[in-house]
Amino acid sequence: MFIAGASATLRRLLEDQLAATGGVNPFTVSLFSTRHFSPGLTNTVAVFLYRVEVDEARRHVELPRLAPTAPRRVALGLELHYLLTVWGTGQSAEGEQMMLARCMDILDRHAVITGTLLDPGYPWEPEDALRVSLSHLSTEDMLRLWDSLEPPYQISVPYVVRTVRLAVRERADPPITDTRTLIVTPAVAPVSP
Repeated sequence: MFIAGASATLRRLLEDQLAATGGVNPFTVSLFSTRHFSPGLTNTVAVFLYRVEVDEARRHVELPRLAPTAPRRVALGLELHYLLTVWGTGQSAEGEQMMLARCMDILDRHAVITGTLLDPGYPWEPEDALRVSLSHLSTEDMLRLWDSLEPPYQISVPYVVRTVRLAVRERADPPITDTRTLIVTPAVAPVSP
C-alpha cells in the first residue's frame, strides 16, 4: 500500500459513488497539492493531503509470510490527513453544500475500504484496508492552514485515513539458540592484611 495509492483510492471512490448516485456533473473530483489551489476554482471536489504522520497504534505493521520459511514482512504504518473541499459555480453556496454532504455520506458509508474498492493501479496485499474517519482540526489550525494557501477560506471537512503502510520490507528472524555455554571461573579469596 502506498500514500499515492490511498489518495487515488479516495478520489476513485468519490468519483464512482457520485456517478452511481445521481451523477458528478458538473463537478470533477481531483487530488490536490498546494500548487493546485488558485483563485477562481469552480466545480471541483478537492481531496487535499495536508499531513502525514506515523500511526502510533500500528507503527510496524506485520504482514503474513509469503511461505512458512520466508522471512517476516513488516511495513511502517501511517496516518494520512486530508481536507475535503468543494468549490461550486459562482455564488452557489447551496450547490457546494449539497455536494459536500454527498461526499461526506459516501465516506461515511465506506468507512473501511477493501478489495475491489482499492485503486487497481497499486499492488495491494489481500489483507489491506483503509479506515476512513472524520478528524478534528481546531478552528485556529484550519485557518492557519488556509492562510498558507492561495484562495480564501472555503468550508472544508478534515478526514484521517489509517493505517496506510509504506512498501513492505523483509525482516530476518533472529537466530534460534540451541546450545548454551556456561563458563565458571573460581572466585579468588580476598587477601587479608
